[in-house]
Amino acid sequence: MNNIKYFSFILLSFVYLQDLDTTNSLDFTYEPLSASDSLEFQENNLFEQLLNESKLFYADAIISDLKGDTLNTLYYFDNLFKALAQLEEISKNVPEIAKVKYQNILSASIEYYDNKVSSVDHTKSGLSTAVFKDKLEEYIYNQNLYDIIDIEETVEIIEGHVPITYNKQVASIIKYYQNQGRPYIKQWLNREDKFKQIILPILKEEGLPPEIFYVAMVESGLKTDAKSYASAVGPWQFIASTAKSFDLEKNYYIDERRDIEKSTRAAAKYLKRLHKQFGDWYLAFAAYNCGETRVQRHINYFNTRNFWELKNLPKETQNYIPSILAIIFISKNPEKYNFKVNPDPHFEWETIEINKSVKIKDIAKCSGISQKILKQYNSELLRDIVYVNGNKPYMFKMPIGYNPDFDSLFALIPESKSEGTYIISHKVKSGESYWLLATRHNTTITAICELNNLDRNKPLRMGKIIKIPVGDKSKYKKQLTKHIYKVKRGDSLSRIAVKYKIKVSKIKKWNNLKSDFIKIGQKLIIYK
Repeated sequence: MNNIKYFSFILLSFVYLQDLDTTNSLDFTYEPLSASDSLEFQENNLFEQLLNESKLFYADAIISDLKGDTLNTLYYFDNLFKALAQLEEISKNVPEIAKVKYQNILSASIEYYDNKVSSVDHTKSGLSTAVFKDKLEEYIYNQNLYDIIDIEETVEIIEGHVPITYNKQVASIIKYYQNQGRPYIKQWLNREDKFKQIILPILKEEGLPPEIFYVAMVESGLKTDAKSYASAVGPWQFIASTAKSFDLEKNYYIDERRDIEKSTRAAAKYLKRLHKQFGDWYLAFAAYNCGETRVQRHINYFNTRNFWELKNLPKETQNYIPSILAIIFISKNPEKYNFKVNPDPHFEWETIEINKSVKIKDIAKCSGISQKILKQYNSELLRDIVYVNGNKPYMFKMPIGYNPDFDSLFALIPESKSEGTYIISHKVKSGESYWLLATRHNTTITAICELNNLDRNKPLRMGKIIKIPVGDKSKYKKQLTKHIYKVKRGDSLSRIAVKYKIKVSKIKKWNNLKSDFIKIGQKLIIYK
């Protein structure tokens, strides 16, 4: 009976998903494309490719959740929102009907993740802050500030600090933090001291007010793996383009947006620049949230530099500064707001040089520190490997208290030839697209592009050799092509095997041969 309910729900989910697309242009059934059709699809329909990818991830996420498979649920949602991030980037230049498709799948994904995912603790996942912000937006939208007791606005001004304002908007968000948002805020407060020890010295070094720390708190809940529904990542929620402009590296192996120190230095430089431009911290924060051009346009239109008078800013931005101020008030006096803080242990590490590519599990064996903790300290790592390319060593954060014999044990570890996941080389054939290759090898367009430093907006060139990440080698089944070989004079099984770079035993198995004897004109099946 439970199985019937389960598969009925899956079927309904697929139907629901299909209904999102009013044009019925996409389907879950894979249909082979001709070379010409595929090339046209690749060049002109990238948006449709990504939408297809998003739908597949959405379906896989639902199935994993219903099975209670937390890890896979998070994996598929992570990839789903990566695909949606790419859709967001290119949605500006697509027809209105395509934008509707994108908004539909985005809304469906958020709604399912927020309300129906049963196997994930939202407060602990990388998407927790995105969910929290979405709920806060809904709360604020439904609030009538006039119902709040009139509060005389007071401002705490300390030279060199951010002014601390208390008004109706701030009071309303404090109320939300105390009630619906309580599970999230508790964890934020527990993480506070742990992150202050890293962030505050950097802010001081950059000559910035300590209150800027709370920007990161509101942006990410102080989670290094925090991500928005679209494209922002890390404790300071950098989008890819902004991160690049502040020299934060992102590739297949690392994402420096997730590194506490590096992302804080980038955020400090960015906020310092914004404050110099606007001469006001509230306006600088608003620009950090929605962009300096938009903020400047509103300043010019309303002829005011008072943030509270810029009424037409995006709803998220209007709530952004009150949210920062609200958490400052709670942080200064948590007991007053009925919060009990249980501080997380501080980060304590020394930096060591890693001069060879090595799996994190091998570092764990040598150090006596678990893989989980090592990855927490080195949060920029995206794979289960420290990948060293060339002569530049990787600066690895090693928790204090590791095995004193680490150096001698580590020297015995051979350099890893694996790159953290099984990777194959593939020569691009006519008609092949990113989407076709990703689908065929059970990977993502994003992973292929990141590994090869390719622009997904440009078509693949026929004949180009690319790397494709296909996951666990033990689970990977190569997609083989069937060939018919006609035996010629002078041929032998060993000679044919050398020609195709395969084993004689495989040829015999494929052709049900009992001996090595073959004759001229005989047709052999070869898989390659």
